Amino acid sequence: MGKKGGGRVRVVQKGPKMPANPMADFAVHPDEELHLPVKPDSSSGYLIWPMGETFTMKYDNFNVIYPNYLDSNKTVKLGRRIAAKDAVPEPTVQDLHEALASLNVRHVIQPYKGYSRDAISRWDNPGRVLVDLEGAAEKGIVGMGSDGGFDLDDVPDINDENDKENNNEGKGTGKKQLLREIAKIVPTLPNRQKRIDEKAKAAEVEAEKQKKLAIQEKSKSAASKGGGGSGSSGKKKKGKKKK
Repeated sequence: MGKKGGGRVRVVQKGPKMPANPMADFAVHPDEELHLPVKPDSSSGYLIWPMGETFTMKYDNFNVIYPNYLDSNKTVKLGRRIAAKDAVPEPTVQDLHEALASLNVRHVIQPYKGYSRDAISRWDNPGRVLVDLEGAAEKGIVGMGSDGGFDLDDVPDINDENDKENNNEGKGTGKKQLLREIAKIVPTLPNRQKRIDEKAKAAEVEAEKQKKLAIQEKSKSAASKGGGGSGSSGKKKKGKKKK
């Protein structure tokens, strides 16, 4: 209702006031919001090895190696390029770098590049290296392929006894031989062993935590059942009223 006064109408609100934002009760508290990490630029963070060639190395013609290429947990469809028996579980780009450095092979580390054929590794195990295969051939680490080239990236090992180039008792040439050499070195890397030990320890702590939570839940459940029984027995029985 309005009241007249001085030629003006003043509106009087009756009842509870409406909130400024009707959906305020449904808003998520800032402490409960999910904050996803910002994906870094895949073209940033390049590292040159050896570092003395940071401004002089030309790596346009270097060959690409992703961790998936020698991951025994991956299938050929997900990028494995050598036989599973020659591969290693869960290698990282840091492992590839340390192995190549021990072989004295020039390379470039691209830590934020993701392997397009495996969406999981793009987040959980990103990175790749660009390798100077010509320099590795000069050191006798790899040799020329049967077609006169180094890169056999599109021809995965198929474990066929008649496939001499890919099996050849681990003595193949080209890029696959370098992958096998890296796979031999990776398990001996101290940083990798330290990472595996820390991961196993964290898994044990988490398993123990879950075990304790399960015991607590079981105890609460048993206590609630016992309390319900005693409560029902404590009720007074109905009887005839005294006169």
